[in-house]
Amino acid sequence: MEVHVSAVNAFSIAGIRIRIDHSWFIAFFPFAWTLSFGYFPLQVLDYPSFTYWSAGTISALGLFACVLLHELSHCFVARRLGVEVRQITLFIFGGVSEMAQASSSTPSAEFRTTIAGPLASLGLGLLFAAVAYVVRSSVDRMLVEIIHYLYYVNFLLAAFNLIPGFPLDGGRVLRSYLWHRTGNLRQATKSAARVGEIFAIALMALGVISALAMHIIPGMWLILIGLFLKNSAENEYRSFELRFGLKNMKLREIMTPPIAVNTSMTISQFVNDYVFHYHYRVFPVLELNRFIGMIDVRSIKRVPPNDWPTTNIGAYLSDPSTYCVLNPDMDGTDALHVLMSRDCSKAPIVRNGTLMGILTRSDLFKLISLKRDIAA
Repeated sequence: MEVHVSAVNAFSIAGIRIRIDHSWFIAFFPFAWTLSFGYFPLQVLDYPSFTYWSAGTISALGLFACVLLHELSHCFVARRLGVEVRQITLFIFGGVSEMAQASSSTPSAEFRTTIAGPLASLGLGLLFAAVAYVVRSSVDRMLVEIIHYLYYVNFLLAAFNLIPGFPLDGGRVLRSYLWHRTGNLRQATKSAARVGEIFAIALMALGVISALAMHIIPGMWLILIGLFLKNSAENEYRSFELRFGLKNMKLREIMTPPIAVNTSMTISQFVNDYVFHYHYRVFPVLELNRFIGMIDVRSIKRVPPNDWPTTNIGAYLSDPSTYCVLNPDMDGTDALHVLMSRDCSKAPIVRNGTLMGILTRSDLFKLISLKRDIAA
């Protein structure tokens, strides 16, 4: 379960929200520049710079469109298997499909969902290869080379994703196989993630060797891809551990008792008796024993300290869009997703207006750590 706060909503396809991570924008221009002045001038000679720039930009956009189609194929198969698809996030080196189920229900379902991506890339490669063959003598050489690039890169995308290193598609295929063999999803994930890290380190080593051999730009790309894959493998396994640790746990079982304040309380009482005493910045607020919102210590900064003894906190509640309210019957994994995706550090647990408890992200992490220590 990868959550990406630094992504922007771009558009939707078939009800699937498409988000673009900020790293995509960082990568696009150097990637287009590499194609414009490193690839196409070597493939097709004697064209003006503007044509090379155009070819590089179109090809970079074409690559990202192919990556999107690759991810959509995962999503469409998942839907066929009854899994709700939330969104797709495009990154500097690919994309991630986020689904309501953090992992497939069976090894077979994971295999079918995963293999759809490489098969889509392979199909796109064959399509572009056929188009290039048909139009090779009837259109401009640069257009033919753009099509050549797209079929080449789709074949490369399919082959690269089938490398058995988590979290690549090949790593997920490996996990589905190990899961099928052992019946242990956790151990299968751990093994696939370890293979992914080894592959990433090997890729970075190859990049260093390439750079030392004066192939600097390809070497840099290999190092960056290796770093990205290594971080992705570590984050994916950490995310799995979080989900696994919270599996089948309801918030009513893991929430902590709430420490709430009342709207009639003065700011002085709030600061002295609660903020300084409990060392929290955010507190749930009650009125007539009913939950009405949250207050953040930062919201009272604009009140002069001389007015604190006579000013009630009721007028300084936080905007509801800045915090999350959770249900005690919610699963721990769903709660973690909400807290991470909405960037909430603390959430009140409320049922029918009654404050029942408090949950923080750190509470969830500590709980998982404790479960791991007890199981060790």
